[in-house]
This record gives sequence, C-alpha cells and structure tokens, in this order.
Amino acid sequence: MQAGETVRFVFTNTGAVRHDAFIGDEAAQDDHEMEMRGSGDMGDMGEDGGGDGHDSMSDEGGITVEPGETGEITHTFAEGDELLIGCHEAGHYEAGMRAMINVT
Repeated sequence: MQAGETVRFVFTNTGAVRHDAFIGDEAAQDDHEMEMRGSGDMGDMGEDGGGDGHDSMSDEGGITVEPGETGEITHTFAEGDELLIGCHEAGHYEAGMRAMINVT
C-alpha cells in the first residue's frame, strides 16, 4: 500500500459460520479480541444498524459478515502503518485468521 491510499476491502463469506474483519494495529487487535471474549458475540458492528454487517462500513474499522453475505471496509492508510485485518469470532484469530498490511 502507498501512504494516503484509500482501499476498499470486500469480504465474501462463502463458509457456514459468521466471520468478522477488523482493521487495526496489534494493540487494537488485542483489545478487540478481549472485547469479543467478554461479549461472546460480535453483535452489530455495521453502521447501518441492521445487525448483519453486510453492505455497510463501520467507523470502528470492523464488520461482521454472515454466511453467504458480503461486506466491505474502506480505509485510508498513513505512512508507516503496520496494520492487521483479523477475524475475532471465537477461536478464529488464535487459529491465524489474520493478514498483515504494511504501508510504504
């Protein structure tokens, strides 16, 4: 990624279980993981208030995508960003469901 670049990430859940996508640095990922463990459920992360997270963007950097649905996150990257996109449904992040994004 280039600094100042805005990217639209589109997530299509072709599986049978709910997933989420959360953008943040390692500390933010850790905080979100703790929140998820505490709540036991993603709930509504989409700003559309619909509860399913599809076809919405979140101002918190995350969405929930139900099976068979598609969701998106748009993010503008700053120089030096070292961010992750992680799924924090139960056990997913711990199992390695994450991607590193480096910005130059």
